Amino acid sequence: MATRTDAQTRDWIEDYRAYHRLTPIDPAQLEDLIDYIGDTGREPTQYVTGLFDQHDIVFLGHRTPTLQTGLFLQDLILALHSAGIWAVGIEWACVDDQPLLDALLRGPAFDEALARGALFRWGLRHHFAYEEYLNVLRAAWTANQRRDAKAPHFRVVALDYDIDIEAVTDTADLRSPWAWPHLRPYGSAARHMADVILREFVDPGQKALILTRTEHALTRLRRTPHPVVDQIDCELSDGKAVGAANHVFSAIADRAATVLIQQSIPADGTQGEYAFPADGLLDAAFAHDAGPKYPVGFDIDNTALGQLPCSSSLDRGVLSDWAQGWVFLHHLDRAIAPTPIDDVVNDSNLEQARRWVLDSHLRRSDVTAADFNTAIATSAALAELDWAHLA
Repeated sequence: MATRTDAQTRDWIEDYRAYHRLTPIDPAQLEDLIDYIGDTGREPTQYVTGLFDQHDIVFLGHRTPTLQTGLFLQDLILALHSAGIWAVGIEWACVDDQPLLDALLRGPAFDEALARGALFRWGLRHHFAYEEYLNVLRAAWTANQRRDAKAPHFRVVALDYDIDIEAVTDTADLRSPWAWPHLRPYGSAARHMADVILREFVDPGQKALILTRTEHALTRLRRTPHPVVDQIDCELSDGKAVGAANHVFSAIADRAATVLIQQSIPADGTQGEYAFPADGLLDAAFAHDAGPKYPVGFDIDNTALGQLPCSSSLDRGVLSDWAQGWVFLHHLDRAIAPTPIDDVVNDSNLEQARRWVLDSHLRRSDVTAADFNTAIATSAALAELDWAHLA
């Protein structure tokens, strides 16, 4: 994919700000941001692992899977192991498949078929089947191979649960809001995932990294519901969308922290569905001729960065409402699509895939395995178009 030069990115951001009736970027403010990130920023894996000095649970959130993010997560797993953090919770697996994860991580060899099976239920639901994210499990297996004999086994804990597909008909459109009270018999995904985190990590006093989508990674911010993103499978409380980290934060306060990977955030749809974090100032700092180097992680709380407005986002507010820390891997227009897993759906699991998938057109009896694999490839390609929503 062709990407913009830094000069083109700067022009793009200024056009974005003008379109949203925001003032031009203040050069002095931009210089202060560049100095702060350059002086305090750390290599991203070191930054995230360092947060465990002050926090027990660290949520790491991102909205769209990308190749760069998947590779970063693999490196982070091995860095956690080296730092003495032995547990990771992942949204993209169901507790129903926890035995598969446990067998995978303790096996004498990495069993890719077993790994695929552990990710299949959730992956079908969200068209989420990518090599880079499967290899997060490979990194966890590698961590166990490298561990000292007296050290604990590295654990990957599934957080979500399988929806009750038997509660609806074979032809039901599961992207309609009416279906979800029937599909979630044990309550919301947010509440369930929080309960797993509290039971598996907090109650035993174990530190853990939690890998989720942005909407479940936010500790303090209770989001304004988005008309598209929050149509289905969303917990609402007092008119706000509530995620897993909100529930955990209610239980343990700032022993839990949020770090977000730099991606777009929801907007209200009147001028696009998604917005730049900090109205583009973060990207502008890194696109500056003297800008800081990335990838890099840095603090948001109690800094000038934290007070940057997000006035073009759905929730408005400031950047520190979203997270305590930030990881900048690349500019928004430089995302690379993750690599779809080959033949994730085949003749052996096609009937199961038709039953579990949400898209009504993929639930038909005439749909083939190739149709599923095309849908997953299309979902992967959308990562590279993420920036187009901001134009």
